Amino acid sequence: MTHSTVRPGADKPGTPDPADIDVLDIAPIAIAVYDRGTDTLEILSGDENAEPSSHEARVLIREDGHTLGYREVTGSPFVPLDEQELHRLAQAEAAGLPGVQRAWTQGAGAGLSASLILCTMGRNPLLPRAVAAALAQTHNDLEVIVVDNAPATGDTRRALAGIEDPRLRIVDEPRGGLSHARNRGVAAAQGEIIAFSDDDAQVHPEWMASILDVFAAAPAGQIGAVTGPVFPAQLRYPSQFLFEDRGGFPKQVRPTVWASAPQPAAVRALGDPGEGGPFFPLTTARVGAGVSMAYPRAVLSEMGEFDTALGAGSLTKGGEDLDAFARVLRAGRAIITTPDAVVHHTHRENVAGLIAQSYGDGTGMAALLTKAVTHHPAAIALLARRIPRILRRIAPGSERVQGNAGSGLPMPPQLLRQEIRGFLRGPVLYAQARWATRAS
Repeated sequence: MTHSTVRPGADKPGTPDPADIDVLDIAPIAIAVYDRGTDTLEILSGDENAEPSSHEARVLIREDGHTLGYREVTGSPFVPLDEQELHRLAQAEAAGLPGVQRAWTQGAGAGLSASLILCTMGRNPLLPRAVAAALAQTHNDLEVIVVDNAPATGDTRRALAGIEDPRLRIVDEPRGGLSHARNRGVAAAQGEIIAFSDDDAQVHPEWMASILDVFAAAPAGQIGAVTGPVFPAQLRYPSQFLFEDRGGFPKQVRPTVWASAPQPAAVRALGDPGEGGPFFPLTTARVGAGVSMAYPRAVLSEMGEFDTALGAGSLTKGGEDLDAFARVLRAGRAIITTPDAVVHHTHRENVAGLIAQSYGDGTGMAALLTKAVTHHPAAIALLARRIPRILRRIAPGSERVQGNAGSGLPMPPQLLRQEIRGFLRGPVLYAQARWATRAS
């Protein structure tokens, strides 16, 4: 397949059609990880052969198990980067970054046992890659639990038939929905720390070790959850660029402490205070995502199950991870984001799928707020005070509407329209989902 080395953007139609955007000729941007300590470069994706084909690349820079930064590097215009040139650019970018010291001790979590849960319906061709990455963790005391949320098809077991590892277990959850699957995984897990990722993601080999070190840095019970940044695993299709233009997943590259109540000094010292957005702590989209999160078993037991009226596969289509974060914060515990627990995620490959995801973002967000005000009426006053900030976010010309234009691609107005449509329907869908949950 031939790709243009110039990304589109010169001629932006007034109202772009999603199908037209899908067929735009785009040069894939290389995604790479550069380790300054070992001077090694790993290219995760690029063209069909994982080689760079654009004159740009996105590089995660690490050293001694720590994330130093995330950079876009650019070579000569119209000249595709080769691996040697990308290595040189990454070296130069890394040379200007300071070293880092964390408030926790590297290796302190080595004595903790951990369970890593992946929920799937077995249809995603990336599932074997996700499981292989989970099993490649540097942390030793680990089990990997794959929850088959469509066991009748047999797809999950067929996809993983070639992976033989005593640390891997497949458990069935025939009830559809991500929350049901997460709850089944928790019930099967044996680790002191229970972590979650997705079947379309790659966890870095030091992901689990980085999470456990944070939990070990404070007395048991003070840290309610740990999250990590999520970077694109691929920038090949227009929809993937658009997802990143709209913000993508959280990408904190500095340790961050999220809290809605005063915290002990030992917890405050772990990072900078997080700024959670207009509806924080009722909504927690900046805190992290379900593709990279972990909880102590004791916290999950106290918190209760993931809400089955929320999440993919439910009427509300999302929000179960953000609801769990909100419950942790409401209980007075902190959530820590460690930039060292890195995940690379493969975004949707067509704009129609991205539009559907935007609708689910809207329904899930509204469902979260509906749950907050029905369970905690005092939240109504908080929402009322912050409505002006929300209106500014969705005003014509705002970054939420236009995107950050980093790719130069035209932003389909359907993305925001469907998000707003989902938001308006979310309260009713949540009520219907709660009713269905009780009826079952």
